[in-house]
Amino acid sequence: MWKKVNIVFKLKSPLHIGYMPFKGSVVSPTRYYVPGRNLWGAITKGVTEHLCEKPEADNYKKIGRQVMENFRFSYFYLHDGRTIYFPRYTDEGLKYGVITKAEFEQTFIGSIVSTEIEDKTGIAKDKSLHEIEFINNRFRDENGNIKPVMIAGCIWIKKNAKIEVKRNKEEKEKTYQFKIEPNGIFIDSFNIISELILGGESKYGFGYVRFASEAEFSKTAPFKWGDNPEEIEIKQGEPLVAHLKYNKNKKFEGDIELLIGRGYFDPEKLENENNREASDKPGEIISQPEYYFSPGAVLINQHKCIIKWDGILVKI
Repeated sequence: MWKKVNIVFKLKSPLHIGYMPFKGSVVSPTRYYVPGRNLWGAITKGVTEHLCEKPEADNYKKIGRQVMENFRFSYFYLHDGRTIYFPRYTDEGLKYGVITKAEFEQTFIGSIVSTEIEDKTGIAKDKSLHEIEFINNRFRDENGNIKPVMIAGCIWIKKNAKIEVKRNKEEKEKTYQFKIEPNGIFIDSFNIISELILGGESKYGFGYVRFASEAEFSKTAPFKWGDNPEEIEIKQGEPLVAHLKYNKNKKFEGDIELLIGRGYFDPEKLENENNREASDKPGEIISQPEYYFSPGAVLINQHKCIIKWDGILVKI
């Protein structure tokens, strides 16, 4: 059995959710939402560093696998306190909520230009000019008031979800139970969703999000999906709010996208406990690329799906 928890985070800094780099491009675009994979990575990191005195690569991999087994993460979308900005392809083009893509970008998206500097001369390095796009952590509403940007989504947790881990090499393996409380999700006294770092460009201070409040936690219902992530029904004409594995025989309106993940290790290979492929360098291990229907795409026919650990939909 699963328990669904609706969650809202406030952005404490701008947020950059990157694509794989475009060859020859000087612009790093951001996604306008947060995939479930990013939530999995942030929570795996937080839990590992809380439970292990001196975490090593194997600790992250082992706990990451257990988080995959016990949690499912939806995609998280921008939220202004009233509207959740889900994407949807329409006859008028791509919209977010009820506004156009251009209006959405004008309200929520910004960018900065940076360049590398030569240490000795203080002059910009050749071909180092780079523009980074990001989701702003504040926006101006229709009345001219500055307000915080939030992201909303949900997490499914297995009944009796737990983590088994050694705090250090000397101690025996111990079991830690997850508990859902009105103000968060806890392991011991540690709230695993209190503060997270999501996405890239943390060197600029990007990606800091904070659990919004008990009130937002309880009242926001970002998805109509029920408590069971293994019984998801996508109705005819309903836009996708996550990636769905591409099938050339399915009629749709919208885009398809080649998805590639990168990190210290490939999470899909964690199911094989003997797999040792990992790196000490962030982003060095790249997962197998595959084509998916993009969020916002509208499928002509009804589908029944399951939600994987990373929020991706898989047709049953």
